[in-house]
Amino acid sequence: MRDDPMPQTNIGNLPLTALKAFEAVGRHCHIRKAALEMHVSHPALSRQVRQLEERLGIALFYRQGNRLTLTAAGKRLLVSVQKAFEQINRGILHLDPKTLSGPLIIASTPTIAMSWLLRIVTDFQHNYPEIDFKILTIEPKQRILPSEFDLAICLGKPDDSVRRIEYLYDEQYIPVCSPQLLVSNPVNLPEDLNQLPLLHDRLDSWQQWFSNQSLALNNAQPKAFFDHAYQAIEAARLGMGVALADPVEIREDLKSGRLMKIIEPACGVGQSVFVVCDEEDKQPLRTQLLIKAIKHWVNDSYEPVVQPKT
Repeated sequence: MRDDPMPQTNIGNLPLTALKAFEAVGRHCHIRKAALEMHVSHPALSRQVRQLEERLGIALFYRQGNRLTLTAAGKRLLVSVQKAFEQINRGILHLDPKTLSGPLIIASTPTIAMSWLLRIVTDFQHNYPEIDFKILTIEPKQRILPSEFDLAICLGKPDDSVRRIEYLYDEQYIPVCSPQLLVSNPVNLPEDLNQLPLLHDRLDSWQQWFSNQSLALNNAQPKAFFDHAYQAIEAARLGMGVALADPVEIREDLKSGRLMKIIEPACGVGQSVFVVCDEEDKQPLRTQLLIKAIKHWVNDSYEPVVQPKT
């Protein structure tokens, strides 16, 4: 049986039970664990997977005793099947708007909201028009949060003994600018940044960034100061200078080429982002779905998400 390339097969001819079996086995790479999850017998699940392979005419797993490893074709099919099931689940949710309708109140710092959260909310509103969104502004490192919200995205861990506080990611800053700025001002070494206009925000991390590079900040160089980081990032897009930004904040800019990284790697500044919300069993479905979308965005933007040391 071949393991590559995938054959041309009409998915409509494939049994849904076999695809569900393959997804569970592919996720665990373990027949027994998948069987327990699906509440079926080990032999029955194994038979479904083998029948799917025979139907496709291709090997989806390498088998060594009790160990399973996805083939290249199996990996591709697993991604496709998982996306298809996710789309089906989203479609089912659309069938009953009552399970989603209602207000969704989100508290966020200005830079997080402007840089990436509003992109997620816009897509979310398109998919779930029955949800009413309200965005509240909170400050970076704000310890006491407003009493009314469904979830908050906080820079810095707040004080909240009632809701769940979940770590999302560590902020790591990289110097970025418009590509046009470097045409006449090439940068080859970290110290070269001292010759460029630097864009500062009120959390000003440039001093720490230079210190981490064992360099001194050139205070004689002209600077521009902004109240919020998203303003400094926008100034960098316009070619005004170099800003420090987290990869999550500028994901789309890096993809489009509006901004470019100057010096690698990113520099940790001891700041983390947290999600604050009710326990999952108390959350409405709309909150659960938005949190899932936020985590998906972060994972796609900022790999790996490193847990802070305790």
